[in-house]
Amino acid sequence: MNIINFLGYFLTAFCLVGFYLAYLYGRKTKKFRWSEYIAIMIWPLLSIAFLAVYVNYKIFYLFVVSMVAGTCFEYLFGLVYEKTLNKKLWKYDRLAISGYTSWLSIPIWGVAGVVFWSLGRIIGL
Repeated sequence: MNIINFLGYFLTAFCLVGFYLAYLYGRKTKKFRWSEYIAIMIWPLLSIAFLAVYVNYKIFYLFVVSMVAGTCFEYLFGLVYEKTLNKKLWKYDRLAISGYTSWLSIPIWGVAGVVFWSLGRIIGL
């Protein structure tokens, strides 16, 4: 097993454990809390920083491109859906960007891009 596959496994496991810990931390609240958002985002962002420093700095570029592309895709898909069917597909209450996406979801798109890239490396794509 090469180092990229090992770190891909590590990143995926680290993100899942981080999400589970954030779930345990905030499962009883029904409203938004910054502490819960930070608890959800800190583990994947630390994993990406680790990969960028110790494996290849280009992972950071993938993270940034995924943030931009994912946010644009979500915005355009929400806009097209509302214009064609006259109803919103989803609703953002906090830090919304015209109601189609949110500033809070931007780093999630970056993490998703890196996670999908690492899963692709793991299965040999």
